Amino acid sequence: MRERIVRWALDLLRFPTVTGREELCAAYLAEELEKLGMTVSAQPVLGAGANLLAARGEGGPWLVTHLDVYPPFEHPDPFRPRLEDGALVGRGAVDAKGQIAALLWALQATEEPVQVALVVDEEELGRGSEALEVPPGVEGAVVLEPTNLRIAIAEAGSVGLEVLVRGKPAHGTTPWAGESAVERAFALYQRLLSAPFMAHRHPLFPKGAWVNLGRVEGGYDTMVVPPHCRMEMDLGFAPGLSAREVLRQTEEAMAEAERIFVTDAWEPWETAEDAKVVRALRRAYEEVLGGPAAFTGMPSWTDAANLVRKGVPTVVFGAGDLAIAHTWHEAVSLAELELLARVLAALIRLWPRV
Repeated sequence: MRERIVRWALDLLRFPTVTGREELCAAYLAEELEKLGMTVSAQPVLGAGANLLAARGEGGPWLVTHLDVYPPFEHPDPFRPRLEDGALVGRGAVDAKGQIAALLWALQATEEPVQVALVVDEEELGRGSEALEVPPGVEGAVVLEPTNLRIAIAEAGSVGLEVLVRGKPAHGTTPWAGESAVERAFALYQRLLSAPFMAHRHPLFPKGAWVNLGRVEGGYDTMVVPPHCRMEMDLGFAPGLSAREVLRQTEEAMAEAERIFVTDAWEPWETAEDAKVVRALRRAYEEVLGGPAAFTGMPSWTDAANLVRKGVPTVVFGAGDLAIAHTWHEAVSLAELELLARVLAALIRLWPRV
């Protein structure tokens, strides 16, 4: 089992499939899926390449994940994967090519109906999952993303922002004669952290809301008081809040900014515990691992958001730790990938009887 998963994973990780280049691994995966008895087709996605779809029969669980990987930026060797201390290491190991390798094993180990969608553009605009059509007979979907093998029955909403702040320039040795846009920007950021939405709690998101200040640019050099500053940030919040309300509070907290651009906005979602997909995945988990399944909330946007918009009860589930995705040390435990593969196989077998 491990040998097959490792082979598939290492093969997939060698393809440099940053967003827009997913086609590099499409032919490989199409061939592997056909070997497993799946009927394979490509779905063109306007401006974003093509999703890879596979089906065995009609109905069954809908298993969805993405082909693209996060840009490597300054990663020293992103597409030369390796095995290290029982883990698969490389860009896309956990997000989400390791998940695909586990899925392939689960398909090999079963014969019941199942639907698969491997989509493009997840790391940018989500156009791949937006373009998906719900297959006939589908009653629920599992989106494969790292959750440490906990079942995410909810996903956080998000608002992406670009904030422009103006200051007053002056000679760098007379900062009292000007007003630093950088200092003003950080003051506004601190004010945002005290906005009421930051205190909102949810049982699956005990830490409350969060802000990631991902990029800050401002000023010229040390001899000029910065006349301008630009911040890029992502705001995350649990079910119970709306994107509109979070944005309203944000604009109130940062009213002194020159301009606020909304680059992205998604509502949170939550799937009922009695939905078939939750019950089936829970049974599969407990059959394989022998203990009670744990529920969690997914803090990151995933393709599940688009499936929920289409009216499909959806959960997020997978091997590995989300926190190390997008980093130079992206990795996933082979033992955890094996467990994921076994749970997915059990899910496919159990689905008709749930």
